[in-house]
Amino acid sequence: MKRFLTTGLATAFSLALIACGGGDAGADSEADTTAMETAETPAPAPAPAAAPTGGGTLSQADWVTVDETARTVTINLVGGQTDANNHWNYNGHVNGDATVVVPEGYAVTINFSNEDPVNFHSAVVLETQASYPAMFDSATPVFEGAMTSNPTSMTEATAPGESETITFTAGTAGNYALVCVIPAHASQGMWIGFEVSASGESGVRM
Repeated sequence: MKRFLTTGLATAFSLALIACGGGDAGADSEADTTAMETAETPAPAPAPAAAPTGGGTLSQADWVTVDETARTVTINLVGGQTDANNHWNYNGHVNGDATVVVPEGYAVTINFSNEDPVNFHSAVVLETQASYPAMFDSATPVFEGAMTSNPTSMTEATAPGESETITFTAGTAGNYALVCVIPAHASQGMWIGFEVSASGESGVRM
């Protein structure tokens, strides 16, 4: 009889412990699930970095016209032509995936238009950088005149639906970049290469 009571008490005590521990087990399970979900959540993608221009196949594009007799190049550059990169692109290109090539010493005319339905854009020929800052205090072009008006302003650069024309001389051979210097645009990929060729090559390299 004594043994039966002892066994019964032990069983009751064990059941009580399990009941009391049920809440902790649920909490542990919930914590494990939360930790697992946190571990599986991907980190935000880093901002795209600039890469050196050059390389790729040189071809002719309908938005770049070269007159060898007059020694001129006309570039019809369109900001936000497609919805690629949230419309932050030049003729659909971003992150240097295309490079405009012009011969050294030629007069370059850029007819810049902005087809982005929302954002202002700009175009400046700058030195190529490993990465572009989110903010430009100022934008000094490599070649005099190689810059659209008020290029760093979010409200005074080239507005949606507007256009402007700039002309400059591509005076020194080298690898440069056409960059939108509106805050955050270049750091998020709105730039393409701009190569001045000493050999007289021209076209678009992709």
